[in-house]
Amino acid sequence: MSWTLETPDGRSLRVNAWNWRPTLELLEQARVLDEETLELLGYNILVELSGADARRIAVFLDGYLPAVPGEGRVLLDGTVTTEPDTFEFHRDDLGRNYSATAQWLTRFRDFCRDAPDGFSCS
Repeated sequence: MSWTLETPDGRSLRVNAWNWRPTLELLEQARVLDEETLELLGYNILVELSGADARRIAVFLDGYLPAVPGEGRVLLDGTVTTEPDTFEFHRDDLGRNYSATAQWLTRFRDFCRDAPDGFSCS
């Protein structure tokens, strides 16, 4: 499963569920977006985010990313690890399957920063 983020001027960014789920958890823990919006972003439906939403996400990630090593990953529970992802499916602990990489979070931050009119997610 994947999501496409798209600005009104046609720029897009794709993300898979493995990176998106922990990203949403991170935004929820930081209270960057309201609960209803975060819940809707977890479904493959059209959700519109405003320019103000995009700026809040970018500002949050600006402050958050310096604490994440370049090879780091943010796990579903919010912890950061530098252990490489083996891509092994962990049936006993599904939370270990999801991680937002520092590289993804940086791309997402840059996308949000460059979305003054917001973006849609579907």
